[in-house]
Amino acid sequence: MSDFLSRFRVFAFADKDSVKAKWKDHFQNRGTEKPKAASKLEVRAAADGAAEILIYDEIGYWGVTAKDFATALSGITASTINVRINSPGGDVFDGLAIYNSLKAHPATINTFVDGWAASAASFIMLAGDTVTMAENSMAMIHKAWGIGVGNSDDMTALSGVLSKIDGQIAGMYAAKTGKDTAACLAAMAAETWFTATEAKAFGLVDKVVGDDPGEDQETSDDEAMNASRTRVTQMRLRLALATQD
Repeated sequence: MSDFLSRFRVFAFADKDSVKAKWKDHFQNRGTEKPKAASKLEVRAAADGAAEILIYDEIGYWGVTAKDFATALSGITASTINVRINSPGGDVFDGLAIYNSLKAHPATINTFVDGWAASAASFIMLAGDTVTMAENSMAMIHKAWGIGVGNSDDMTALSGVLSKIDGQIAGMYAAKTGKDTAACLAAMAAETWFTATEAKAFGLVDKVVGDDPGEDQETSDDEAMNASRTRVTQMRLRLALATQD
């Protein structure tokens, strides 16, 4: 397995071009690379004695690594941990390790998508006992992809591993949504982008939080549309009153 991993790297990542560019730079500058930058993972105290972790970066070597995350998580003794996510995804195995470290922690885990949770970040968010998305945030799921070096046998081996990884990730989505694995694999194959409302309808998230602080939107699509129209009307009214003044 170590020989396989030395030749292949597997990703669930939203921005393929970005990763390809970084890997090209990696191979062109091997032996002269700068040391890895300090982790951008942020841990801070939240309200009511809860702890808050911000995953506002890529998952893996260029951002938040599983090692850094697990080390930070192990030092948290709060009974509630809020994990806030704004990430394009990244390394599959770092993502799985982060997910599993959250599931193993004795605290109540609440995950929040503040901007986007794409690829590996989309299954990290499922580690929450509650999963919440901001009203204007997005999530994206897709099949894993990888970069391989070798002959046709090596490429066949990589294809087989990617299929296994896809099956595992689809199983995670299926367990959360209650849908069958085939339906989740189909959504992954289509590289599906979800609005917060669509993600909730699909079953990936439990709640959608609106623009107003503390407002949980447990509404139908029609109710959400009516609420949006009401806010627009109120804004226009305030604008008109300000103009009259």
